[in-house]
Amino acid sequence: MLDFGIQTDDESLGRRRYLVNRQRAVERSLERWRRGLKADWNLLSRDDVANLAFIAGELWASVTRDQWEQMHFSKLGLDDTRRIAAHADRLRRHGAGRSETIAAVMRIVEEARVRADSALLDGDAVGA
Repeated sequence: MLDFGIQTDDESLGRRRYLVNRQRAVERSLERWRRGLKADWNLLSRDDVANLAFIAGELWASVTRDQWEQMHFSKLGLDDTRRIAAHADRLRRHGAGRSETIAAVMRIVEEARVRADSALLDGDAVGA
């Protein structure tokens, strides 16, 4: 049997699986975000998108899978997205408090979901 000096112990495999799962989750969240913003997505800078990817990864690492599945990035508008990108920038570049930043971003996402659900209900009431 050939040994190329590559270690494949359980710990390194677990780390690799974690990183792959995180990256996939970030990519899915960005795609949902992009679809939700439609043409407004093009108004974001490359730095904004990088910050959104960064914060999505931080969120994924910080919350339970159930909480992650309940986050509706597609319901975020451009203003909310820019606020989140600013929070991410402060964390990523300036070392702002991680737990406070995560909590602030989660509040923004939840507020957007509540607004979208409320607008949907209001629309149903008008059509009834």
